[in-house]
Amino acid sequence: MEVKTLNLLDILNKSQVLYSTDYSGEFQAPADLLENILENSGSNEPILDGIMFLQKTSSRSYLVVDGIKRIIQFSLLLHALCECYKLTNEKNDHAIELIKKRYLFFGKYTKIHLHGYEKIIYEKLVKYERMTEEEKQHPMFIQLHEYWAKIKMNNISAVKLFNEIKKVNVLACVYEDSEIENRDIYQYLNCNNPNIEELLLITDFIKENAKDGLKAWYNLLDLYKNAGLKDYFKFFIRDFLTIQRNGIIPKANELYMSFKRYYKRLAPNMNIEDFFKHIEKFAKYYIKILQADFANEEIKSLITTINEGDMQETYPYLLEVLDDVESGRLTEETLIQLLNTVIAFINEQRNGNFSSTIDFANLSHEINQRIN
Repeated sequence: MEVKTLNLLDILNKSQVLYSTDYSGEFQAPADLLENILENSGSNEPILDGIMFLQKTSSRSYLVVDGIKRIIQFSLLLHALCECYKLTNEKNDHAIELIKKRYLFFGKYTKIHLHGYEKIIYEKLVKYERMTEEEKQHPMFIQLHEYWAKIKMNNISAVKLFNEIKKVNVLACVYEDSEIENRDIYQYLNCNNPNIEELLLITDFIKENAKDGLKAWYNLLDLYKNAGLKDYFKFFIRDFLTIQRNGIIPKANELYMSFKRYYKRLAPNMNIEDFFKHIEKFAKYYIKILQADFANEEIKSLITTINEGDMQETYPYLLEVLDDVESGRLTEETLIQLLNTVIAFINEQRNGNFSSTIDFANLSHEINQRIN
């Protein structure tokens, strides 16, 4: 790997294509780059706009492993500059055409290649295509409009602003091959980012390592989406992995790495179909808990009490208990006794009767002690 300071304009100019990854997530504007540029105006100091990781895929093509949002933001700033000064005079119009040709497009294609809805929004913006009212709510459109308004408000000349933009650099790590997987690099760099898309990292891992299970994985995502529980799927994965980790709860930014370790541990001794069937079984239990979907009215009432009392810390334990009931190892009568004990235990802890922190491991131990 080679680490060096690169000018963002040079990166765009010398690239034909800058690919985004499948796991970089939706665009969210980083720190206000234009504000930094305006504050630095008149100074000879360069502006450092963070760190980027680029994997070279051909002589002029790169996969942006980390930093795609900064490149998008930078290109939107260039586009806003073009928008503000188009049709003002012949010199500006010529400069605008050069900016588009050198930095935004390679031929008729945009240099930045995104995926899905992000691709649609970005290309509509830079190609001046009509957008729906819903599309105008996208963060890219909002960012572009904010740049346009700020440039107008500051009444800065096109030449002066472009000269300031030329000062923007990044600390870039450029490589062709790495012993570390790109997903892992991305996760390490963004582990403290609350917006990191751990499920996208897991999906990309499955695409590469377990293609035969990809359909089953997408079916699980659809299962939660169709149940109106899309946002709960990541919590299911967390609680499912808690069981596999003997009660150690993975943090929100550890789901991908924890899933990867779980897969690597089981893959040699379990075929892909059985691996995902096991996850699916617990995924359906989780929905039953969330929806309190039980024919037995007493069980339904107790689960509802747990849900309405925000006792989500009990879910990993309940998943295993439900599996015992479904497999015939526990009766419904025992389940009722367990649920009553769980509720009593949580209430005692919340009332300060004892100070131990509740997690899956000590909850399971405490409940089993009380039942026995």
